[in-house]
Amino acid sequence: MTKETSNDERRAYLNRLAKLAVTDEAAFVELYNTFFPAVYRFLLSKSQSGEIADEAVSRTFLNMYAHLSEYDESRGAFSTWLFRIAVNELRMIFRGKQRSLDTSWDEGFDPPAPEKESPEARILKREREKELHEALQKLPEREQKILTMTYWLEMSAGEIAEELGMTTEAVWASLSQSRKSLKKYLEENQ
Repeated sequence: MTKETSNDERRAYLNRLAKLAVTDEAAFVELYNTFFPAVYRFLLSKSQSGEIADEAVSRTFLNMYAHLSEYDESRGAFSTWLFRIAVNELRMIFRGKQRSLDTSWDEGFDPPAPEKESPEARILKREREKELHEALQKLPEREQKILTMTYWLEMSAGEIAEELGMTTEAVWASLSQSRKSLKKYLEENQ
């Protein structure tokens, strides 16, 4: 069994599970438990605010529950449908709060420092993260998505290919180009 086959099988399983979840509570709980971490990480990376991510993830899953019977497998994978809901919910929240999706890298989210991390190390880490975010914003949207899906959502190349309607090879090529571009932007700022 190849990795692509197993990705296809997993996608098909999740699509069937979504259909079952309309009337089966256990299927719904499994969907929720499967997707909650990835959706939350995605929303947190886009909003840079734990409060906004919390609100958006709640609204996403409420919306998913309310419209699950409308999911149409022929139009795409369940994960694609769910992440579209998440993006739309985040946009609605930002519209309501008169904010943009390009908020400051460290605005609103300041995780506690590990016990051994000094204040100076935290400041340097925050500066590196800000530089990385600024460099990421300079990339074309597709490259931003591929990097975000790879490193923040921890998605495989096959999953990214499905989400973006690309081949796995195109994802790998774009990821390689994105890394080079990102490295170039970061080096220019040093």
